[in-house]
Amino acid sequence: MKRALRQRIAAVLLWVGAASLGSALAQKLPGNPGRELFEAICTECHTTERVAAQHKTRAEWRLKVTEMLQEESDVTEAERATIINYLAASFPKADRINVNKASANELETNLQLIRKEADAIVRYRQEKGAFQTLEDLKKVPGIDASKIDANKERLDFQ
Repeated sequence: MKRALRQRIAAVLLWVGAASLGSALAQKLPGNPGRELFEAICTECHTTERVAAQHKTRAEWRLKVTEMLQEESDVTEAERATIINYLAASFPKADRINVNKASANELETNLQLIRKEADAIVRYRQEKGAFQTLEDLKKVPGIDASKIDANKERLDFQ
């Protein structure tokens, strides 16, 4: 009960920007949804630098969060899911991905695409042939080109 109260107070302090330490931490973390909850719960034990140095798949983050919070009954399943989503979006595993061989599921997970975009890439590739360049990939109808640009260093076309 005490931990839950401390977490809620920390979240409020971070949210309103009253704690200068919280503000300094917030500047170092990506601003994706769930950041405040992550800070309130996870930074009691871990530095942001330690977490930011890790890059995992969504499944790996799920295992890590489950392991770290297994004894924390005051952290709800919804809060755990929010933390997992934040970590997966903010610190994804940075493996290279071959857009000409990857499944829709792999494209969705590794490039943070929605399923519709990943399916469109696979369908376009099947209909038109292999992608040769980044510009070819951005021609796929319905693709958010900014997502492709954000991942361009990780894309392989061979």
